[in-house]
Amino acid sequence: MATDDLTFEQLCELFNYTPRNRFLDTKDLSEICNLHASTFDHLRLRGGGPRYFKPAGTRRVWYSERDLLLWMASGARQSTSDDIAA
Repeated sequence: MATDDLTFEQLCELFNYTPRNRFLDTKDLSEICNLHASTFDHLRLRGGGPRYFKPAGTRRVWYSERDLLLWMASGARQSTSDDIAA
């Protein structure tokens, strides 16, 4: 099953994630993924990482929980020799 075919509930179960039922900010992502917040800043700059939202006229950046979980699931591999999709 492709990761895009997973429901939000299946993604939550896959990562043992309890939904917060709100948009997430960079600090939330760093807590969930155990990565430094600046990692997500760099990913946004390079065009990687989960899809994000930046309302016009603001400096705020938000992520949907589903987009974060889909991004995490996109890194699933069976072997170190698996091709990494760009």
